[in-house]
Amino acid sequence: MDAKIIASWVAFLGTLIIAAISIWQNYLIRKDTKKAENRKRIQTEKLGYEEKLKKFYIPLRTYLENSKTLYKIFRKNKPQDFRVLTYLLNPEQLYDGKKVMLSTSDRAILDKVFEIGKKIEKLIYESSYLIGDDKEFIQKYIPREEYSHLPYEKDMTILSLLVSHIIVIRLAYNSKLIDADWKTFESFVFPNEVNIRVDEKIDYLKKKTGECEGKIIVSIG
Repeated sequence: MDAKIIASWVAFLGTLIIAAISIWQNYLIRKDTKKAENRKRIQTEKLGYEEKLKKFYIPLRTYLENSKTLYKIFRKNKPQDFRVLTYLLNPEQLYDGKKVMLSTSDRAILDKVFEIGKKIEKLIYESSYLIGDDKEFIQKYIPREEYSHLPYEKDMTILSLLVSHIIVIRLAYNSKLIDADWKTFESFVFPNEVNIRVDEKIDYLKKKTGECEGKIIVSIG
C-alpha cells in the first residue's frame, strides 16, 4: 500500500481517537458537573431542614415542654375539669359546687408560664417564615378526633390559635377582660395537639436530614 495512503489512514485514525477521547472527557466532565449540582441541591435541601429544626421547631418544642411541665405542677389539686383560661375569664364559676382560689404559688407558676408564652409569641412572629411550606401549621387547623371535642375557634391555623390563646389568657390574668363576655373568648383554649404535631415534625425533619446525608455520601462515591 502506498505510504501516503497509510499515512492518511494513520492520521485519520489518530483524529478519531483524539475525538473519542475528547467526547469521553466531555462526558465525564458533564457527569461530574451534574453530580456536583445534584450534591449542591441536596446540601441546600439538608440545610433547609436543619434551619427549620434549629431556628423554629426545636426552640418551640423546648418552650412548649417547659410550659407543659409548669402547667402539670399548677394543675395538681385542681378539679379535673379545671381550665386556666375559662377560669380566668370567669373566676366565679363552680367546680363540683366549689370555687377555686389561686394561691401565691399558683400565681408564681402562671407568671413563669406567661413569660414562656411571650417567648413563643416572639419565635412565631420572627421565625414562622421558615415553615411557609409546612401545611399542617399554616393551613386551617382541623383537630384530630381525640381533640375535636374541644371548643376551638374556627378558621385559624394551629399556630395562630396558639398565639391567640397566649394573648387572651395573659389579658384575662391581668384583669383586662373583666368587662367582656367570657363566652366570647372561651374557644381560644390551648391547642394541646400542637405539642404532638411539633414532635412529629421534628422527627420528620431529622429523618429527611438523614436521607440527605445518605444521598450526599452516595454522590461523592
